[in-house]
Amino acid sequence: MEIKLDLNILTRNKITPNQAVFLYLLYRKEWDKLKNMYSFLEAVDIKNSLIGTKYILDKSKDKKILETTISNNHVCKLFGIRSDKINFIEFYNIYPIKVGNRVLRAANVDTVLGRKHEKKYLNKIFTTDQHEAAKKATQAFINKQRISNSMNYLPNIETVINNAMWEQWTVFEQAYGQENASWNTETI
Repeated sequence: MEIKLDLNILTRNKITPNQAVFLYLLYRKEWDKLKNMYSFLEAVDIKNSLIGTKYILDKSKDKKILETTISNNHVCKLFGIRSDKINFIEFYNIYPIKVGNRVLRAANVDTVLGRKHEKKYLNKIFTTDQHEAAKKATQAFINKQRISNSMNYLPNIETVINNAMWEQWTVFEQAYGQENASWNTETI
């Protein structure tokens, strides 16, 4: 498991690295890792040092560590964790990696460029509804480009994310026909 700590954020929030790791493991409910990292007395000391802060909601030092109530909002903000379930990989995989000789996006989200794209995307998309709309519109636009044999004109993913182009692409979501529809129900 890898935990990245920004010392500037920790200093600003008056949190030690030990307290931050403790909070992160509590938030993720990684009980085994918590037991491996700290002795019982160390864990109790760290928990008690966080009582009275905005991160631990318990007022009593008598509560067991595993029953500690933390403030998810504050802990998520401390670590930059989004509490909603937006899966950027779903959006990223809709977009082609390359067309012809042009590379449109990184092959993997775990690359530096992929993480950069994810960060920009999550700064524009805040809810799962927005995420679903972005996926649907992007898929519709790519399908339209594929049908019209215009895949060479797809913009780079960074351009798409920077300009939130999926908002313009909602017009391509219209249905072109329905299977098993009656031919006499509509006039042309």
